[in-house]
Amino acid sequence: MPAKIVSSGEIETICDASGLTSGGTAKLVFRAFDDASPPFTIKVRAPGGKVILDRVVRELPTGRPQSAPPVTFAVAAAGQYRIEITQLYGGASGQATLDVS
Repeated sequence: MPAKIVSSGEIETICDASGLTSGGTAKLVFRAFDDASPPFTIKVRAPGGKVILDRVVRELPTGRPQSAPPVTFAVAAAGQYRIEITQLYGGASGQATLDVS
């Protein structure tokens, strides 16, 4: 079964999960429904709850030409990866769950 991502909040998390399996690399881009001002904090938690990525980005990676590169992380094991993105100086945020089998 391919990986699946479910996102909610003002900032949507997008991942091409079609061929993603454990041992691969996840590439994340984001879409803000309102014009959210940078910077943003991105956190990814592994299935065991450990934070595997904690990064502040100045520009939201959107996947469009000349945007910031996608945020990547290694998918070491199967399970649910929790992704949180928060606008540092504002109220916009988003949550996502990436299920990898």
